[in-house]
Amino acid sequence: MSYRRQTPNRICRPISTGLHCCLPVPIILLARCEESPISASDIAFITANYNTLQCIERLALFFGGLDVPFPFSFTVVDNSSFDGSREFLESRSGINYLQTGENLGYGRAINQGVAATASKYICVLNSDVVLNRNALVQLWRFMEEHPEAGVAAPRITYADGREQGMVFKPLLFSHYAEWFAKLVAWLQKWKTVHASAPVHVDGVMGAFFVIRRSMVPQPTLFDEDFFFFYEDSALAHTLKNRGVPCYVIPDLSIIHIGGQSRSPSSISFFFEGRYLYLEKFYGVFHAKAVHFFDRFRTLRKWFLYSFLSLFTSSARIKSKQRHYQLAWSNVLPKS
Repeated sequence: MSYRRQTPNRICRPISTGLHCCLPVPIILLARCEESPISASDIAFITANYNTLQCIERLALFFGGLDVPFPFSFTVVDNSSFDGSREFLESRSGINYLQTGENLGYGRAINQGVAATASKYICVLNSDVVLNRNALVQLWRFMEEHPEAGVAAPRITYADGREQGMVFKPLLFSHYAEWFAKLVAWLQKWKTVHASAPVHVDGVMGAFFVIRRSMVPQPTLFDEDFFFFYEDSALAHTLKNRGVPCYVIPDLSIIHIGGQSRSPSSISFFFEGRYLYLEKFYGVFHAKAVHFFDRFRTLRKWFLYSFLSLFTSSARIKSKQRHYQLAWSNVLPKS
Protein backbone atom coordinates (compact mmCIF):
# COMPACT_ATOMS: atom_id res chain seq x y z
CA MET A 1 0.00 0.00 0.00
CA SER A 2 1.33 3.44 -0.91
CA TYR A 3 0.87 6.77 0.78
CA ARG A 4 1.28 10.32 -0.40
CA ARG A 5 1.70 13.40 1.72
CA GLN A 6 -1.16 14.29 4.08
CA THR A 7 -3.14 17.49 3.50
CA PRO A 8 -5.24 18.37 6.57
CA ASN A 9 -7.00 21.70 6.94
CA ARG A 10 -4.71 24.71 7.12
CA ILE A 11 -4.89 27.68 9.46
CA CYS A 12 -2.94 30.91 9.80
CA ARG A 13 -2.03 32.15 13.25
CA PRO A 14 1.06 33.52 15.05
CA ILE A 15 3.30 31.29 17.10
CA SER A 16 6.18 32.21 19.39
CA THR A 17 9.72 31.37 18.38
CA GLY A 18 10.90 30.42 21.86
CA LEU A 19 14.40 31.71 21.05
CA HIS A 20 16.99 31.54 23.80
CA CYS A 21 19.04 34.63 23.00
CA CYS A 22 19.36 38.25 23.93
CA LEU A 23 17.64 39.51 20.77
CA PRO A 24 14.00 40.65 20.86
CA VAL A 25 11.78 37.60 20.46
CA PRO A 26 10.10 37.78 17.04
CA ILE A 27 6.69 36.49 16.13
CA ILE A 28 6.43 33.76 13.54
CA LEU A 29 3.50 34.06 11.16
CA LEU A 30 2.23 30.63 10.21
CA ALA A 31 1.39 31.30 6.57
CA ARG A 32 -0.49 28.63 4.64
CA CYS A 33 0.34 26.05 7.26
CA GLU A 34 -1.47 22.99 8.43
CA GLU A 35 -2.87 22.49 11.91
CA SER A 36 -0.24 22.94 14.59
CA PRO A 37 1.16 20.44 15.19
CA ILE A 38 0.66 19.10 11.66
CA SER A 39 -1.12 15.73 11.60
CA ALA A 40 1.16 12.86 12.51
CA SER A 41 3.13 11.17 9.74
CA ASP A 42 5.98 8.72 9.65
CA ILE A 43 8.50 11.29 8.37
CA ALA A 44 8.35 15.07 8.57
CA PHE A 45 10.68 16.46 5.90
CA ILE A 46 11.81 19.92 7.01
CA THR A 47 13.96 22.48 5.23
CA ALA A 48 14.89 26.11 5.83
CA ASN A 49 14.91 28.55 2.93
CA TYR A 50 16.66 31.87 2.41
CA ASN A 51 16.54 33.09 -1.17
CA THR A 52 16.91 29.67 -2.80
CA LEU A 53 13.77 29.76 -4.96
CA GLN A 54 15.04 27.38 -7.63
CA CYS A 55 15.96 24.81 -4.98
CA ILE A 56 12.56 25.09 -3.32
CA GLU A 57 10.82 24.72 -6.68
CA ARG A 58 12.81 21.53 -7.32
CA LEU A 59 11.93 20.09 -3.90
CA ALA A 60 8.26 21.02 -4.30
CA LEU A 61 8.17 19.22 -7.65
CA PHE A 62 9.86 16.16 -6.14
CA PHE A 63 7.61 15.85 -3.09
CA GLY A 64 4.52 16.71 -5.14
CA GLY A 65 5.02 13.57 -7.21
CA LEU A 66 6.48 11.33 -4.51
CA ASP A 67 4.73 7.98 -3.99
CA VAL A 68 6.19 6.07 -1.04
CA PRO A 69 5.02 3.35 1.40
CA PHE A 70 4.74 5.73 4.35
CA PRO A 71 2.82 8.94 5.16
CA PHE A 72 4.92 12.10 5.17
CA SER A 73 4.74 15.88 5.30
CA PHE A 74 6.97 18.51 3.69
CA THR A 75 7.61 21.72 5.62
CA VAL A 76 9.45 24.81 4.39
CA VAL A 77 10.45 27.45 6.93
CA ASP A 78 11.22 30.64 5.03
CA ASN A 79 13.64 33.15 6.58
CA SER A 80 12.02 36.24 5.02
CA SER A 81 13.29 35.58 1.49
CA PHE A 82 13.01 38.31 -1.14
CA ASP A 83 13.70 36.30 -4.31
CA GLY A 84 10.10 35.24 -4.98
CA SER A 85 10.18 32.27 -2.60
CA ARG A 86 7.38 33.66 -0.44
CA GLU A 87 5.03 34.16 -3.37
CA PHE A 88 5.81 30.68 -4.69
CA LEU A 89 5.23 29.00 -1.33
CA GLU A 90 1.98 30.88 -0.77
CA SER A 91 0.71 29.64 -4.11
CA ARG A 92 1.47 25.96 -3.49
CA SER A 93 -0.82 23.47 -1.81
CA GLY A 94 0.58 20.45 -0.06
CA ILE A 95 3.51 22.37 1.44
CA ASN A 96 3.50 23.30 5.12
CA TYR A 97 4.79 26.85 4.82
CA LEU A 98 6.06 28.80 7.84
CA GLN A 99 7.14 32.40 7.37
CA THR A 100 9.49 33.75 10.05
CA GLY A 101 9.40 37.43 9.07
CA GLU A 102 13.18 37.71 9.50
CA ASN A 103 16.34 35.69 8.95
CA LEU A 104 16.58 33.45 12.02
CA GLY A 105 19.45 31.40 10.65
CA TYR A 106 19.43 27.71 9.77
CA GLY A 107 19.08 25.86 13.06
CA ARG A 108 16.47 28.16 14.57
CA ALA A 109 14.36 27.92 11.43
CA ILE A 110 14.53 24.12 11.41
CA ASN A 111 13.49 24.12 15.07
CA GLN A 112 10.34 26.00 14.10
CA GLY A 113 9.51 23.28 11.62
CA VAL A 114 10.16 20.55 14.17
CA ALA A 115 7.86 22.25 16.67
CA ALA A 116 5.09 22.62 14.09
CA THR A 117 5.04 18.96 13.04
CA ALA A 118 4.21 15.60 14.58
CA SER A 119 5.95 12.50 13.24
CA LYS A 120 7.85 9.38 14.20
CA TYR A 121 10.94 10.58 12.35
CA ILE A 122 12.29 13.97 11.32
CA CYS A 123 14.26 14.40 8.12
CA VAL A 124 16.33 17.57 8.10
CA LEU A 125 17.45 18.61 4.64
CA ASN A 126 19.16 21.60 3.08
CA SER A 127 17.13 23.23 0.35
CA ASP A 128 19.91 22.54 -2.18
CA VAL A 129 19.76 18.75 -2.11
CA VAL A 130 18.66 16.58 -5.01
CA LEU A 131 16.66 13.65 -3.66
CA ASN A 132 15.67 10.27 -5.01
CA ARG A 133 12.83 7.98 -3.97
CA ASN A 134 14.98 4.91 -3.32
CA ALA A 135 17.13 6.67 -0.71
CA LEU A 136 14.07 7.90 1.20
CA VAL A 137 12.31 4.54 1.18
CA GLN A 138 15.39 2.58 2.22
CA LEU A 139 16.22 5.04 5.02
CA TRP A 140 12.66 4.68 6.35
CA ARG A 141 12.92 0.89 6.20
CA PHE A 142 16.27 0.96 7.97
CA MET A 143 14.86 3.04 10.82
CA GLU A 144 11.80 0.79 11.05
CA GLU A 145 13.90 -2.39 11.14
CA HIS A 146 16.54 -1.01 13.55
CA PRO A 147 14.76 0.54 16.55
CA GLU A 148 18.11 1.08 18.26
CA ALA A 149 19.18 3.53 15.53
CA GLY A 150 18.70 7.17 16.45
CA VAL A 151 20.08 8.82 13.29
CA ALA A 152 20.60 7.57 9.75
CA ALA A 153 21.91 9.20 6.60
CA PRO A 154 22.89 8.19 3.06
CA ARG A 155 26.22 9.04 1.47
CA ILE A 156 26.21 12.62 0.21
CA THR A 157 27.87 13.51 -3.07
CA TYR A 158 28.45 16.55 -5.23
CA ALA A 159 26.63 16.80 -8.57
CA ASP A 160 29.70 15.41 -10.35
CA GLY A 161 29.70 12.29 -8.15
CA ARG A 162 32.55 13.21 -5.81
CA GLU A 163 32.00 12.27 -2.18
CA GLN A 164 31.31 15.02 0.34
CA GLY A 165 32.75 14.95 3.81
CA MET A 166 29.61 14.33 5.86
CA VAL A 167 30.77 12.19 8.79
CA PHE A 168 31.32 13.96 12.11
CA LYS A 169 34.42 13.10 14.17
CA PRO A 170 34.91 14.84 17.54
CA LEU A 171 38.66 15.29 17.21
CA LEU A 172 40.00 18.51 18.69
CA PHE A 173 43.33 18.26 16.85
CA SER A 174 41.53 18.47 13.49
CA HIS A 175 40.64 22.08 14.32
CA TYR A 176 44.29 22.93 14.89
CA ALA A 177 45.70 21.07 11.88
CA GLU A 178 43.99 21.35 8.50
CA TRP A 179 46.04 18.48 7.07
CA PHE A 180 44.80 16.18 9.83
CA ALA A 181 41.18 17.23 9.28
CA LYS A 182 41.51 16.48 5.55
CA LEU A 183 43.10 13.10 6.28
CA VAL A 184 40.30 12.13 8.67
CA ALA A 185 37.67 13.24 6.15
CA TRP A 186 39.34 11.21 3.38
CA LEU A 187 39.48 8.09 5.55
CA GLN A 188 35.81 8.42 6.46
CA LYS A 189 34.85 8.82 2.79
CA TRP A 190 36.89 5.75 1.84
CA LYS A 191 35.36 3.72 4.67
CA THR A 192 31.76 4.51 3.73
CA VAL A 193 32.25 4.14 -0.02
CA HIS A 194 33.77 0.67 0.38
CA ALA A 195 31.46 -0.56 3.14
CA SER A 196 29.02 -3.38 2.40
CA ALA A 197 26.81 -2.79 5.45
CA PRO A 198 25.55 0.20 7.45
CA VAL A 199 28.47 2.02 9.07
CA HIS A 200 28.23 3.08 12.69
CA VAL A 201 29.68 6.60 12.95
CA ASP A 202 30.06 9.26 15.64
CA GLY A 203 27.64 11.56 13.82
CA VAL A 204 26.71 13.14 10.50
CA MET A 205 26.64 16.70 9.25
CA GLY A 206 23.45 18.63 8.63
CA ALA A 207 22.83 18.64 4.86
CA PHE A 208 20.55 15.61 5.13
CA PHE A 209 19.76 13.13 7.90
CA VAL A 210 16.85 11.29 9.50
CA ILE A 211 16.48 11.34 13.28
CA ARG A 212 14.04 9.49 15.52
CA ARG A 213 11.88 12.18 17.14
CA SER A 214 12.16 10.47 20.52
CA MET A 215 15.94 11.06 20.34
CA VAL A 216 15.71 14.82 19.74
CA PRO A 217 17.58 16.65 22.53
CA GLN A 218 15.59 19.12 24.58
CA PRO A 219 14.61 21.92 24.44
CA THR A 220 15.29 22.06 20.67
CA LEU A 221 16.89 19.93 17.97
CA PHE A 222 19.52 22.55 17.11
CA ASP A 223 21.23 24.77 19.67
CA GLU A 224 19.77 28.22 19.01
CA ASP A 225 22.95 30.00 20.06
CA PHE A 226 24.21 29.18 16.56
CA PHE A 227 23.08 31.26 13.59
CA PHE A 228 24.71 29.62 10.57
CA PHE A 229 27.53 27.01 10.52
CA TYR A 230 28.51 24.49 13.21
CA GLU A 231 24.97 24.00 14.52
CA ASP A 232 25.13 20.53 12.96
CA SER A 233 28.50 19.81 14.60
CA ALA A 234 27.06 20.84 17.96
CA LEU A 235 24.04 18.56 17.43
CA ALA A 236 26.19 15.60 16.35
CA HIS A 237 28.49 16.10 19.34
CA THR A 238 25.53 16.33 21.71
CA LEU A 239 23.95 13.16 20.33
CA LYS A 240 27.24 11.28 20.58
CA ASN A 241 27.68 12.40 24.20
CA ARG A 242 24.20 11.05 24.91
CA GLY A 243 24.98 7.71 23.27
CA VAL A 244 22.54 8.04 20.36
CA PRO A 245 23.56 5.50 17.66
CA CYS A 246 24.17 7.02 14.21
CA TYR A 247 24.58 5.17 10.92
CA VAL A 248 25.53 5.89 7.32
CA ILE A 249 23.89 3.61 4.73
CA PRO A 250 26.64 3.20 2.10
CA ASP A 251 24.55 1.92 -0.81
CA LEU A 252 22.30 5.00 -0.68
CA SER A 253 23.25 8.48 -1.82
CA ILE A 254 21.81 11.93 -2.49
CA ILE A 255 23.29 15.01 -4.13
CA HIS A 256 24.09 18.17 -2.18
CA ILE A 257 24.88 21.16 -4.38
CA GLY A 258 26.11 23.38 -1.52
CA GLY A 259 26.58 27.09 -0.94
CA GLN A 260 23.19 28.25 -2.22
CA SER A 261 22.34 30.46 0.79
CA ARG A 262 25.80 31.89 1.34
CA SER A 263 26.88 35.50 0.97
CA PRO A 264 30.06 37.48 1.77
CA SER A 265 28.85 37.73 5.39
CA SER A 266 28.86 33.92 5.59
CA ILE A 267 32.60 34.02 6.30
CA SER A 268 31.94 35.91 9.52
CA PHE A 269 29.19 33.45 10.48
CA PHE A 270 31.58 30.54 9.85
CA PHE A 271 34.24 31.79 12.25
CA GLU A 272 31.67 32.81 14.85
CA GLY A 273 30.07 29.37 14.70
CA ARG A 274 33.43 27.62 14.90
CA TYR A 275 34.47 29.64 17.94
CA LEU A 276 31.15 29.01 19.70
CA TYR A 277 31.29 25.27 19.00
CA LEU A 278 34.81 24.95 20.36
CA GLU A 279 33.96 27.05 23.41
CA LYS A 280 30.92 24.91 24.23
CA PHE A 281 32.56 21.50 23.78
CA TYR A 282 36.27 22.06 24.46
CA GLY A 283 36.47 25.24 26.51
CA VAL A 284 37.43 28.85 25.96
CA PHE A 285 41.18 28.13 25.89
CA HIS A 286 40.95 25.94 22.79
CA ALA A 287 38.38 28.25 21.18
CA LYS A 288 40.78 31.18 21.45
CA ALA A 289 43.81 29.10 20.44
CA VAL A 290 42.14 27.76 17.29
CA HIS A 291 40.91 31.26 16.49
CA PHE A 292 44.51 32.49 16.64
CA PHE A 293 45.55 29.74 14.21
CA ASP A 294 42.63 30.65 11.94
CA ARG A 295 43.85 34.24 11.78
CA PHE A 296 47.39 33.12 10.96
CA ARG A 297 46.25 30.66 8.26
CA THR A 298 43.94 33.23 6.69
CA LEU A 299 46.63 35.93 6.60
CA ARG A 300 49.17 33.50 5.13
CA LYS A 301 46.79 32.45 2.34
CA TRP A 302 45.81 36.04 1.60
CA PHE A 303 49.48 36.97 1.16
CA LEU A 304 50.13 33.87 -0.94
CA TYR A 305 47.29 34.48 -3.41
CA SER A 306 47.99 38.23 -3.48
CA PHE A 307 51.57 37.41 -4.50
CA LEU A 308 50.47 34.89 -7.13
CA SER A 309 47.92 37.33 -8.56
CA LEU A 310 50.81 39.65 -9.51
CA PHE A 311 52.01 37.10 -12.05
CA THR A 312 48.80 35.62 -13.44
CA SER A 313 45.38 36.67 -14.65
CA SER A 314 43.82 33.41 -13.48
CA ALA A 315 40.24 33.99 -12.34
CA ARG A 316 40.66 31.25 -9.75
CA ILE A 317 43.70 32.92 -8.19
CA LYS A 318 41.96 36.30 -8.18
CA SER A 319 38.89 34.76 -6.56
CA LYS A 320 40.99 33.09 -3.86
CA GLN A 321 42.80 36.35 -3.18
CA ARG A 322 39.50 38.22 -2.71
CA HIS A 323 38.11 35.41 -0.57
CA TYR A 324 40.98 35.41 1.91
CA GLN A 325 41.10 39.19 1.98
CA LEU A 326 37.45 39.20 2.99
CA ALA A 327 38.04 36.34 5.41
CA TRP A 328 40.85 38.26 7.11
CA SER A 329 38.55 41.22 7.71
CA ASN A 330 36.04 38.86 9.35
CA VAL A 331 38.42 36.81 11.53
CA LEU A 332 38.48 39.40 14.27
CA PRO A 333 40.48 38.93 17.48
CA LYS A 334 38.50 37.41 20.36
CA SER A 335 38.80 39.26 23.64
